[in-house]
Amino acid sequence: MRKNSTLIPEHFASFEEAQEFWDTHSTADYWDEMHDVALRLSPSLQAKLEAKKLYHLLGLSSQQIKVIEQEAR
Repeated sequence: MRKNSTLIPEHFASFEEAQEFWDTHSTADYWDEMHDVALRLSPSLQAKLEAKKLYHLLGLSSQQIKVIEQEAR
């Protein structure tokens, strides 16, 4: 149940307005009103994200990832 009585606006007039709203409201108070969205990523971005996920699963540090990516070029 929402703790805050303020409704989420249907549309924000600007990015700044949305930012102001969420800076002053917790998403936890609106969790039941949230819904999933589907994202379509470009193949190149999808490949980069998959590689980063693999690096993370392997426990590689940020520095190790940079070295791997530099060597791959």
